[in-house]
Amino acid sequence: SFKGEMMTHYYYIDHSKQQSSGSSDSNVHSTNQPPQFNCSSEVLHGKYFLLGQAVWTICQLLTDKLLTVSDLDPLRRYLPPCDRPKPNSRYSSIQDSSRYQYSLSITRPLANQAHDSKKATESIISNVTFSDLVIHVVAVSESVRLQQVLATYGIQTQTPKQIEPLLIWPPAELIKAYANLGVNKKLGFSGRPVRPIGVLGTCKVYRISSKTVLCYPLTFETTDFYISSDMALLLDNIRSDLEFITKCWRLKGRPIYVMMLRERHLRGPQKSDLLELLTQIRQGKLSSSIFVRLERLQTAISTACIEHLDFLNTEVYPTFPWESVAVAENKNTNDLSHYKSLTDVVKAPVLSDDLDYQHHEFQNQHETEIRDYICNTDIQIHSLKKHTLATYELYKRGGLDYMIRDNYRVKNHLEHLMNQATTFQDWAVIRFVSSLLRKMVDSLAPAVTNLLVRGKIVTLGIFGFEETVIDKPIRPNDIYKILYNDNIFGRSIFHAVLLQEVLINVSLFMNTYPQLFNGILKIRLGWMLEAMKLALEYLRTDPEEVVTLNVISPNNIKQLLDYVLTTQQSGDIEQRSSFQKRQMDGALSRVPVHFYEHVWSILERTPGGIKLCGILLPQVEL
Repeated sequence: SFKGEMMTHYYYIDHSKQQSSGSSDSNVHSTNQPPQFNCSSEVLHGKYFLLGQAVWTICQLLTDKLLTVSDLDPLRRYLPPCDRPKPNSRYSSIQDSSRYQYSLSITRPLANQAHDSKKATESIISNVTFSDLVIHVVAVSESVRLQQVLATYGIQTQTPKQIEPLLIWPPAELIKAYANLGVNKKLGFSGRPVRPIGVLGTCKVYRISSKTVLCYPLTFETTDFYISSDMALLLDNIRSDLEFITKCWRLKGRPIYVMMLRERHLRGPQKSDLLELLTQIRQGKLSSSIFVRLERLQTAISTACIEHLDFLNTEVYPTFPWESVAVAENKNTNDLSHYKSLTDVVKAPVLSDDLDYQHHEFQNQHETEIRDYICNTDIQIHSLKKHTLATYELYKRGGLDYMIRDNYRVKNHLEHLMNQATTFQDWAVIRFVSSLLRKMVDSLAPAVTNLLVRGKIVTLGIFGFEETVIDKPIRPNDIYKILYNDNIFGRSIFHAVLLQEVLINVSLFMNTYPQLFNGILKIRLGWMLEAMKLALEYLRTDPEEVVTLNVISPNNIKQLLDYVLTTQQSGDIEQRSSFQKRQMDGALSRVPVHFYEHVWSILERTPGGIKLCGILLPQVEL
């Protein structure tokens, strides 16, 4: 039968022509054809090779689990390139290879059968990516005290001094190094743009001027934005990073994931969650597909992916931090040094009071009185907001460079307030101060591009006011100007940072759950914030309780956004009124299924077009 897939039956080798290769060159165009295969005994003489029969036999052995893939391929080509036997090279290279995929039979209930029927199942085939990639995790403690505390729980870490002469840089230093890539003054090349280094780039080991340098991921960066200050979100991002590395690592060698552990990580209610994650990493398995190994850096570097940055000019070497300091920002953060232990910080109560910066008691006070209050009053948990408002009043009058006392400006005091608010987990103050300091997430531009390549249009603005439409990739500096202009920062200080949180989360959901955005062509971030405010009102149980987006943690912002986007697919939508459903869909700019097809069908029958709210939608575009 000729139905179905075709496979080669056999192939034939003429040994006589192999022996007389010189004479066969002159008879390349000979019309002699190999004889027809008519006797199984010919196989025994080595002339005919039954390829189809061999493939069928191998498949049967694999199906019966008598053979494994490693038995078939001694060269280990079924594994990721990082685990194959290969010669060492000076530069890492991306391998063009796909991982081995096998079929997994899964049973599920049939959709048209009753729920009580346990036998009504069907078998479906699912492609599961197989990989035995092991991620080396290096835990670095910022102090010896933290290292000793973690050691009591069985978590072995290293301090920056113990890692020497190896250096650990913050991501900003690696970005500075890559900025020299391709610089050529004669040709007018300015080098690599100042863009963030992704998690795959930070998993490599870099050789720079006879120095060995590693970089911890942006997940642990604290200088650019405050998202990593939320422990719940930080732990979720760590798991996402490890999952992403497992799926996308294609470089030579094994990846090294540097976990930068700080003392404040153990000073919160999520302490047990962090210890649970570290325990899972120590055990070597986070999930069925993520395999990790907690290693010392000196041990893990022998199998790492090494990249040589030979393009750096010797003139730029003095600008890099060649001292053995893992976290550069730790030099100036001694705010928590007066604590005797890591557990003597009083747990902060749940703060639900918003920060009213438009009406406060310092508006009509003299600058001398405000300075005296800032200098002579200690910052406590209940006076943190008052200190923030006093500093904001000086900011309005003199800007970030306004001198509070000798060599102490408003900017310095805002950074001090930021550290204290992070300790107390007062998110209203954290967001307010971050916006005054003009902080911005490094990965905003890639997040915008990720939405654009999926056919969406992004708008930045405040609900009810003018919005800025982004329909093409944009530079980080341009996004910064949009966020901190008069339309956004001038109208709401909180919106300048809340829009960044929403943009990062929307980009993440677009990668993992793109079906959530069905029916949404234009992602209006300001309107999404309005939808989240409506969701807070729907979820409020106490009528007298007032909770705003400014006071909830970044992790709760992420969960609230997920709740807003998934209401179309959850059972909660049945509990809402028709007005609430329309209000939520309107805030999200979401249209029903096949909406645009129906509009086009109506336009085909209306030569004069359709007029909605005074706006004419013509049948033919003018």
